[in-house]
Amino acid sequence: MVAAADPHGPALRALEMELRAAVRDLVQAPITPWWGALRLVLFGSGLLGGSWLFWTSPHALSAALALLLAGIAYALLLITTHDAVHGTLLGRPRLEFALACLISWPMAWPFATYACLHRLHHRWNGCDPRDPERVEPLAAEPGGGLWRWHRRHPLWGRALLLGGLGLIAETAWRGWCLRGVDRRLTRRLRLDLTGALMLHAAMLVAALLAGRPLRYLLFWLVLERIIGAIVQTRGLIEHHGLWRPSSGHLLTQLRSSQTVTTTAWLNVCMGGLPHHAAHHAFPSIPFQSLPEASRRINAVLRRHQLVPLPQLTSYGDGVRRLI
Repeated sequence: MVAAADPHGPALRALEMELRAAVRDLVQAPITPWWGALRLVLFGSGLLGGSWLFWTSPHALSAALALLLAGIAYALLLITTHDAVHGTLLGRPRLEFALACLISWPMAWPFATYACLHRLHHRWNGCDPRDPERVEPLAAEPGGGLWRWHRRHPLWGRALLLGGLGLIAETAWRGWCLRGVDRRLTRRLRLDLTGALMLHAAMLVAALLAGRPLRYLLFWLVLERIIGAIVQTRGLIEHHGLWRPSSGHLLTQLRSSQTVTTTAWLNVCMGGLPHHAAHHAFPSIPFQSLPEASRRINAVLRRHQLVPLPQLTSYGDGVRRLI
């Protein structure tokens, strides 16, 4: 089948209406809170258990393995805060916002700021260079040899060098720069700064009283490296190389985001983010329904002889392409 050219005018409107009709029941379906609660309990238990083993283990190898477990669990726990932005974690937006702040601030992740920026990301992805989560450098942006190297090898710069600290700093900076677009950002930046400082001050005092300040610093440094590598790599796989406009906002979202083939359990752990194109087009669909949404969207695109959603066979395939 030869892909048809992008539709315009009445044909584009007809396509968008058909896409919305195909997933309407998924958009309108009530949130099932136990899915989100299960993820919170599972990953929270992994974080607490790994942390406890790290602090109590007398052996370096077992402490290192415990810290790796805690880092992976914390990365997955932080991914649940993405659902909280859209109110699809528990179906209770205010409760989700409070929980997400408490999950994020120990890692100094400015969730309240991110929540505002992420809504702008959904509005601007693929079509406005101010997109606060754009990972694709634009050809018009200036840069020397190091910047050109970063364009060719984004995985090394973002995931391994900048990591979690780079993501935190970038989010805070974008929030400051875009505070004129969303007036809530100034308050949100203050809230995140206050919350993170208060929590870390309390934890540092506890570490000093226990006589283990160096172990405390090592704990957070290693967690930052693990979490930063996972979250930055995930963002690159989902968006790198796809940032460009198509005809109409809906098609732009579908084509500027990657779909990754995964098992059902990994899709649940990742909060539906492997089906990132469907999520960007219809962010109110709960994560457990996104695989079905991707299938329906592709069926509509096939009927219109349009190219299917951008897709990778696995996250490993995505890492190989980035390398």
